[in-house]
Amino acid sequence: MGRLLLKVSELALLMLLIVLSAPLSGEGLDFAEQQTDIKTATRTKDDAVKRSELMKPHFSNGNQAMQDAKAIRQQLQTATSDQKPTLLARMKEKYQTAITEYEHAIEETEVRDENGLQVIGKIGVIRNGFVSQQKAVDMLVQDKDLPVILSNLGLAYDGVGKYQEAIDTLEQAAMLKPAVGTYMELGTDLAQVGRMPEATAACDKILTVDATAKNMQAGCYKNVAIVLTNKGKLLDAIAPLQKVTLLNPQDALAWKLLGDSLLSTITSKSQDGKIVYVIPPGTLEAYQRYLQLDPNGPYAGQVKSALEGFAQLTKSPAETKEKN
Repeated sequence: MGRLLLKVSELALLMLLIVLSAPLSGEGLDFAEQQTDIKTATRTKDDAVKRSELMKPHFSNGNQAMQDAKAIRQQLQTATSDQKPTLLARMKEKYQTAITEYEHAIEETEVRDENGLQVIGKIGVIRNGFVSQQKAVDMLVQDKDLPVILSNLGLAYDGVGKYQEAIDTLEQAAMLKPAVGTYMELGTDLAQVGRMPEATAACDKILTVDATAKNMQAGCYKNVAIVLTNKGKLLDAIAPLQKVTLLNPQDALAWKLLGDSLLSTITSKSQDGKIVYVIPPGTLEAYQRYLQLDPNGPYAGQVKSALEGFAQLTKSPAETKEKN
């Protein structure tokens, strides 16, 4: 895949603009330096084309390994307990293969910032204010697959539990090209290492990339909440789950998880010599909403039992006695 770089003719025109705008005191670049810059830029472009061709097989192999890992993950959902260890080992192996292939692809693709900025700096683009430094960095990313490779590499790191490596890689991908999927995975991995404000901030950025991606943003908050739930931090999971149910009120699992998280905050107090349980607002509604959306779902029995338990807790002593 070819890299998008300024054509020689465009560079020559840019040189002319720079010379015309340069002070007469001799601060402008001389002709020999300009010609050297053009040759350097052309050579950089030719090298980039060669690297791109070398990158493609690694990119393809990495993608195939990721697809294989995804297929194994789906098998795990219905696997028996004795099958899971073997499947988990195979899945980790596939993710590791993907990591190796993507790293090779990046080695063939990446234009080093220091080299590129040296070329751009010499022709005076930044110094003369034609583009910002960030724009100059953007110009270095000639291969449009690089942000995708980085994002996929972040997913592969996550697959083997290397969350900090995943975060570092995904942040690079987001800097080069903000993408919904990149921010979604970044939010999950930041939650894995306990960086909650940053995790929710990553989810917040999704709509800045695509204003219509509300379901994807809801999925990001949901992933963060699931990570927190798995870590036993149910109280912290309440806020992201409330965002999920606002963005996607048809998500049955989100309502169930919200009910569980609210349930963890239930308290009791002594009133008139009796123990009274204080059920957090929204708990019953969350469980009821789950049953409305998925009455025969995998958690329906558990949710019904919880609601029956709440009914017993809220009954008066007389009602309980009469039933017995």
